[in-house]
Amino acid sequence: MQRALCGRDDGVRSIQARFRAEVDAGGTTRSAEGVLVWRAPGSLRVKLFTLAGLTVYDALWTGDGSRLRGVVRQPLAGRDETFALGPSDVPDAPDADLSLVLWSLWQPRCTRSPEMAANATYLLDPAPARATGRSVRVAGGAIREETLVRTRADGTVESVVARYADYDCEATPLPRRVEIEAPASGWRARVTILEQARDVTLDDGLFALPAAAETHAGS
Repeated sequence: MQRALCGRDDGVRSIQARFRAEVDAGGTTRSAEGVLVWRAPGSLRVKLFTLAGLTVYDALWTGDGSRLRGVVRQPLAGRDETFALGPSDVPDAPDADLSLVLWSLWQPRCTRSPEMAANATYLLDPAPARATGRSVRVAGGAIREETLVRTRADGTVESVVARYADYDCEATPLPRRVEIEAPASGWRARVTILEQARDVTLDDGLFALPAAAETHAGS
């Protein structure tokens, strides 16, 4: 059980993955392929492309549970937003939210000992993921569901649920299918990992934030 809950924290230091995503938001479904790079302890970048290979979405987040900076670019739409978020800030920016949730889900799960809340469900320290609550459900020796509870500035409490399936057979198994639902924010996503490499050397330039830009705090 300890391996399922905490193995990823020390067993995987970086990831480079190619994926396919379907995102439902506002009654519209969008599909795209993209790449994700992640490096411990807290840097993640996600890019989505058109069939012609043009970048339509490029999100970068780097920081920790206390202070997180990010930039989300949509070149074809001419949009470029930067963020500086405190521990409980949730930006009112739906286009930023999927990548922000992915950042949170990749944060360490075992900064303190998991606490059993119910059969096969464990409470985790929510602070590294910038959440007010975090829990996982374990079955078959792997995490099958993870829930982040977030509280917005207006007091709205929302739960974001990620469901994991199709684990690989590595020493530290990782899921190849992830379904994420954020009902209160009005979106859901299905992510299929097409290929991935672990513990690769990633150039620092991949995680370089703009030197100066307009900054949006959470709402």
